[in-house]
Amino acid sequence: MNTIRDGILAARLGPATWETDQTIRQDFAFPLDFVGFDGHFPGEPILPAVVQVGLGVVLTKSFQAKGAGPYWLETVTRAKFLRKLKPGETITAQCTRRARHGPDSESFSVVLTVDQQQAAAYTLTFTLAHTSEPSDPADG
Repeated sequence: MNTIRDGILAARLGPATWETDQTIRQDFAFPLDFVGFDGHFPGEPILPAVVQVGLGVVLTKSFQAKGAGPYWLETVTRAKFLRKLKPGETITAQCTRRARHGPDSESFSVVLTVDQQQAAAYTLTFTLAHTSEPSDPADG
């Protein structure tokens, strides 16, 4: 997954901007040689849904830099992928902190747009990581 993450980071167009203290926006454009297009699909490359989700995950790191987290992705819900995202298109990702679910969980809504038209939307819920590794039930 590091190759995909590195490709997402390389696809950023300029710095992210804070719309509010709870919303951050970032533009991305993926070149045709981006590894995520390999095999998805021959002759008609489209950005895989897992990479689209990765855009939101990358943006949540900005919230961690502001003192939240660290986060472990727990769930992706309410996912709607409304149009194909193609190489070279400028994709605007907007990530908004939505809710804290007790002391250990937080959610974010993410909307992807191209030419001001919604391309995808989903909610990411993260568990706040603890300083120690979770115990293995097999250690009993």
